[in-house]
Amino acid sequence: MAKAGRARSQSSQIEAFAEDLGRLLGTARAKADSWLSQREQITKQLAEIRDTATSLLSELGQQARSAIGSVRTAGRGSAAQPTRRRRRRKMSAAARAKIAAAQRLRWARQKQQSGPKADAKGDKKR
Repeated sequence: MAKAGRARSQSSQIEAFAEDLGRLLGTARAKADSWLSQREQITKQLAEIRDTATSLLSELGQQARSAIGSVRTAGRGSAAQPTRRRRRRKMSAAARAKIAAAQRLRWARQKQQSGPKADAKGDKKR
């Protein structure tokens, strides 16, 4: 009789374990299905955002092209006249010497105002 009672308690324990395991697996599956549906919704929303961004960028590109085209045609004047390149201005040697002298004078004034500096070799950190 002890063996029969033991067998019944073991079978009832196994049944209880099976029921708990079934509940646990059912809950896990429900959560997994919920997560998958959320993932699909997020994927759809991201695809919509991507499509909207792509259309806006292409629209912006078209507007930029048309704006650039209108600026180019407005700046040209008539199509018969070729565009002229602006020549680079040349400075005389006397003018360059005068500018260099003025700059040297500015540097000298700046050095006088800042005072003597310490030796550059002594300032190095090791």
